[in-house]
Amino acid sequence: MDLISIAFKGGYLMIILFVISVIAVALFFERWLITKKALKFEQKTFLEILKLIDQQQSTEAAKVCKLSNFSICKILEQGLHQAELDIILAQETIEQSANQFIRGLEKNINTISTFAAVAPLIGFLGTVTGMIRVFFQIQQSETGVDIQVLAGGIWEALITTVGGLIVGIVCIILHNFLINKIEAVAFLVEEKISQDSLHLRRTQK
Repeated sequence: MDLISIAFKGGYLMIILFVISVIAVALFFERWLITKKALKFEQKTFLEILKLIDQQQSTEAAKVCKLSNFSICKILEQGLHQAELDIILAQETIEQSANQFIRGLEKNINTISTFAAVAPLIGFLGTVTGMIRVFFQIQQSETGVDIQVLAGGIWEALITTVGGLIVGIVCIILHNFLINKIEAVAFLVEEKISQDSLHLRRTQK
C-alpha cells in the first residue's frame, strides 16, 4: 500500500489538510520571491544617490531612485522629492514608506501561522471522529469484538493526526523562514534609511 492510498484512508479531513498544505506552500513561494527581490541591492546606485544628496540635488537623487528597480530606492524616492522643501518632512515620509513596505512584506504571513496551529487540530478531530466510528461499529456488531477490525479502524483514524502534524510542522518551518527573511529586509532598509537621513541632515547645516 503506497502513501497516497494510506492518506485517502484518513477520510475527507485529509482532503482539507491537503488543500491547506497547497495554499501554505503557494503563499510561501509568493512571499519568498517578494522578500528575495526586496533583499536585492546595489551599493553603487545607493552611493550615487548619497552623492547627489550631498550636492543638494535631491530632485536628481529622486530621479535615480525612480529609474532603479531596487526596493530601497523606491522607499527613498518619495521622501527625496520633498527634501529641498523640508528635510524633516522628507525623513518622516521615508520612514513612513519604509514601514508600509515592511507591513506589505508581512501580508499573508499570519495565514501560514494560522495553518500551522489549525492543521494539527484538524488531524486530532479526524482521529476522534474515526475512533467514535470504530466503537460505534463494534457496538453494532453481533459477533463481538474483532481485533483485526478494531486495529484497522484505529490506525485509519490515526492517519489524520499524522497528516495534521506533518502539515503543521511544515507550516511552522515555512513561517519562521519567512519571518527571518523579513527581519533581514527590515535591517537592510533601516540601515540604508539611517545613512540617507544622515546625509540629508548634513545638507541642512
